[in-house]
Amino acid sequence: MGMRPRYVFLLLFVCWLAVILATVGVGMFGISFFDPAIFQQLSLPRLMMGMLAGASLAVAGAMFQALFRNPLASPYTLGVSSGASLGAAVIFIFVGGGLWYGMPLVSLAAFAGALGCVTLVYAIAHSRGGHSVGTLLLAGIVIGMICSALIVLVLFLAERHDLSAVLQWMMGSLEIVGFNPVNEALAMIALAGGLAAYLHRDLDLLMMGETVAAGRGVPVRQTRALIYFSASLLTAGIVAHCGPIGFVGLLIPHIMRFLVGPSHRYLLPACALAGAAFLPLCDLLARNAMWWLRGESRQMPVGVLTNLVGGGFFIYLLLTRRDDRSGL
Repeated sequence: MGMRPRYVFLLLFVCWLAVILATVGVGMFGISFFDPAIFQQLSLPRLMMGMLAGASLAVAGAMFQALFRNPLASPYTLGVSSGASLGAAVIFIFVGGGLWYGMPLVSLAAFAGALGCVTLVYAIAHSRGGHSVGTLLLAGIVIGMICSALIVLVLFLAERHDLSAVLQWMMGSLEIVGFNPVNEALAMIALAGGLAAYLHRDLDLLMMGETVAAGRGVPVRQTRALIYFSASLLTAGIVAHCGPIGFVGLLIPHIMRFLVGPSHRYLLPACALAGAAFLPLCDLLARNAMWWLRGESRQMPVGVLTNLVGGGFFIYLLLTRRDDRSGL
């Protein structure tokens, strides 16, 4: 690689600083003045949650792509985000939150839903004799549709006063108040991120196939379980607070793999830094879009913008792939 990753990381760091300065300077609806109270209670927590969410989803996407040896695998396309959303929505509606042995129930339910969905998708793909693009996409789409139907059922059974907040959350939003959501998400992400960093060599070997990895001394079954655990935890920690934000885990790993190469020693931190800049930038554009276009004070959820950008990129990948064989 030579010096190339260093230049990429420097460029990403500059972009990250520029996004932070733009968020502080532009603020909401074109406001350019700096209000310390608003910044501390609204802007700064939102910025930090955006950085955590972008970094986590991008790293989770890179891990899923290595695990399945499939460039179209991501938390969104595998139905992991839908599973996490279903788990969180059930707790939102029927329990209302709370703690279980000091851990947030919503986050735990989101993690259970995410882990259950990715395991089910893997089982379906494995039963079909491999991890081909078609099998994974169909399995992820079907599982996502089932989870979406169950979420609609949960919303149907909910009280009317709960619907507005849940619908806003389902669109993918970084709109939070205070640092409690950031601290809760950070605790989950720190554990999962540490596991991801520890597994970077195993991820490289798994990309070559499970037989090759086992021959190089990788305990494949345990490693696969750890990847499931950490990638699902990264996804759940974000979905529990921000809702399903699509395609970040697909778009960022592809771009970073092109820039820094396939080695996860460089790829994972590059994805984290790029995601931490990309999602706050999308949020800045989304929350000001209606003001700039029509002079309205309504905020567009960031999930709408990421779905538009990521959906177009997803179609591009489908059209430019040469065959249906797994591999990156």
